[in-house]
Amino acid sequence: MASEPTRKSDGLSAGAASQGARPKWTGRVRGLSESPSFYLIYLAFYFTPWFFQLPGLRDALIGFAAVGSFIPMYLYANAGDPYRNGVKPHRILLAAGYASFLSLALIPVVGMSGNFHIFAVTLLAGLRPQRTALLVMAGTSAFYLCASWLLDVTIFEMVLSQFIAVMAAMATLAGYESAARVSTRESNLRMEAELAALRERERIAQDLHDLLGHTLTTIAVKSELAARLLDADANRAKTEIIEIRDAARITLKDVRAAVAGMHVTTVHQELARARSALAAAEIRLSVEGEPPELDQAAHSSLGLALREAITNIIRHSGARSARIHFAPEGALIIEDDGCGGELHAGTGLDGMRRRIESLGGEMEIESRESGVRVILSLPPAKPGQESLEQTP
Repeated sequence: MASEPTRKSDGLSAGAASQGARPKWTGRVRGLSESPSFYLIYLAFYFTPWFFQLPGLRDALIGFAAVGSFIPMYLYANAGDPYRNGVKPHRILLAAGYASFLSLALIPVVGMSGNFHIFAVTLLAGLRPQRTALLVMAGTSAFYLCASWLLDVTIFEMVLSQFIAVMAAMATLAGYESAARVSTRESNLRMEAELAALRERERIAQDLHDLLGHTLTTIAVKSELAARLLDADANRAKTEIIEIRDAARITLKDVRAAVAGMHVTTVHQELARARSALAAAEIRLSVEGEPPELDQAAHSSLGLALREAITNIIRHSGARSARIHFAPEGALIIEDDGCGGELHAGTGLDGMRRRIESLGGEMEIESRESGVRVILSLPPAKPGQESLEQTP
């Protein structure tokens, strides 16, 4: 989460140690491994036979040239994050065709030429629809096996290359399917948010129409009447003006209540939203304790703070699990097992701090190697406190 570290709570830190620390670089490694460029490291396996049979100068130059020429082709095929944005078939076919050519052309050269066949099949797994990918992959594999047999490649190398190619291709297919599911889920969430915003605008428009239409018409009529009565009947005009004032005050209170429906929330509502959002992000959530008894203003502030904390976990932490704990003394603790590290305050958490402190509460943030902990505490509710702003 984007925030600034503050003082630590000794009692809570002891609980964090029992959970086990996870190195902060694991989140960075996970993000790197999701990039197609990461898998270029497997080109190193081409040079495995060199440990058992030193190549001649010619074979060494050919091997380095083959690997060096394939890298830009592979990057060209995977440019633009194909998992999220989709592949470009002509790029995939060009790179896969070149890899297949290298896998056969390098057979007489010292080196594991079948490594390029693995890349060819894996690249083809990105074709869509999936049925097309499977058919092209099967045809490429059959061609490689037949050609390798005719070129006297050992059975061991043929079987090993084909087995690894199948495993890598299945993993790539699963990656594309997972990315498609995530994209669909994100699209559905955006659509739901847009529909919710549209419904909210319609609700506010209807409420304002119902509240203001009749009242403003009445005020306009009474104002005209008061203007006419100023000279003829001053007392009657005064009465009309007082009624106009009272109507305006009542309408102002009603408008505030209607508009407040757009942003007032509670801890219970935000807890339900947190469960849904974290589940969509595949982050496990555990909730301990029950929300405290608070007045409406405190409920709203604590709920919005919880919303911001959960949003930061999803966006920045790289966490696998999160915990929300309602402590008996009234504190709310939100923590995750993400990458932690150095934190910087952002607009969202600055707003959280101001909102909590304006109610007499405190906010503490800890950054650990195993994640981030946010501690929010509010004073107890005052008896008889109004939940809506008083009408002037």
